[in-house]
Amino acid sequence: MKITSVDLFELKFQYDDKDVISDALSTSAGRQGLLIKISADNGQYGVGEAWSYGNPTRVQRAIIEDQLAPMLIGQDPTDIEQLFQTMYWRTIAHGRRGIEMGAISGVDIALWDLLGKIANLPIYKLLGGHSNVIPAYACGGFYAKDKGMDGLRNEIQGWIDDGYQVFKIKVGRNNDNGALPIKYVANQANSIGLDEDLKRVELLRQMVGDKKIIIDFNASWDAMTMKLAAPRLQAARVDVIEEPFQFEDVQAYRELKQYLPNTQVMGFETEQNEFNFKHFIENGTVDIVEPDVGWCGGISTVKKIAPVAETNFKAVSMHSFGSAVHFAASLQLAAAMPNVFPIESETNFNPLRSDILQSPFTTDEHMNFILSDRPGLGIDIDWDKVAKYQKA
Repeated sequence: MKITSVDLFELKFQYDDKDVISDALSTSAGRQGLLIKISADNGQYGVGEAWSYGNPTRVQRAIIEDQLAPMLIGQDPTDIEQLFQTMYWRTIAHGRRGIEMGAISGVDIALWDLLGKIANLPIYKLLGGHSNVIPAYACGGFYAKDKGMDGLRNEIQGWIDDGYQVFKIKVGRNNDNGALPIKYVANQANSIGLDEDLKRVELLRQMVGDKKIIIDFNASWDAMTMKLAAPRLQAARVDVIEEPFQFEDVQAYRELKQYLPNTQVMGFETEQNEFNFKHFIENGTVDIVEPDVGWCGGISTVKKIAPVAETNFKAVSMHSFGSAVHFAASLQLAAAMPNVFPIESETNFNPLRSDILQSPFTTDEHMNFILSDRPGLGIDIDWDKVAKYQKA
């Protein structure tokens, strides 16, 4: 069996002003995605998604078209590890981290989807299988124009009504601390002071009762700000904090337990390669490991990260902020892990996730996602909808 073609689909959806959202440092004025379709000479194909954290999709498209696709054409698509190593080592001088690895990640996901279809098994079964019921947390609480506390309250109530049992909001878009990096970002709209930010956390705790809460800083705070805020975060019984500092600031992470002893740390969605995750896992920087399948190295890399986390008694939570393809890959990986923590279920308006499948994802009354035994990623792409969102 041989790979015959590698086709790319750059997707773009522009938000209306009312739907524009911001986290601590970045603003999403729309959504984008780069889908990769790898076809074989048996008539089957696999689909993947390369994640880019806002980098122009045309850059990764060029990487795949000019560098990676020539390595794949004519090769056996079931030799996934061989193809991964080939792509990695032939680009290592300028790769290792960044958009090159994101491009490799998307190709890798497509190869696993194709392998599942060839074997007539879902990816999670190919990886050994654990449970087809995947717990998820509601991810939202972004900053937006005229949202305020009332808007956040309505959003949280919607999650509760949907049945979610774990909840995450954004924090850190603070405009009253000159030491924080928001002064460098392109869009500083909808930023708020530290006191109001902490009130948002307190509102979340008040509304969800004893259920688990997560707050995500997107690496925007420094250690001093955390020390000042720690008493209120402790009083709000924050269960998990995600990436409060830059992940290079190892000392700040080591000191964190001194003033937030009952809170777990989750990260790092922007890290790549299993050996970099191994470092964070083994030095105790994180309690919950959070790889992104479309960025860190694909399914082939996450399946190496998860056992390292398990042998160090740490859980894994899949980060996902992409299209339906990215989320489907995250679900397949989570279903193969015994040490899974609820995965990210984005609740923002994102038609690239909700509108490109022939059938929606399946959930139960507590917003656990239920996987079928359909092969590969377990999804059917609506290619007419993909064409609708393709960039001209």
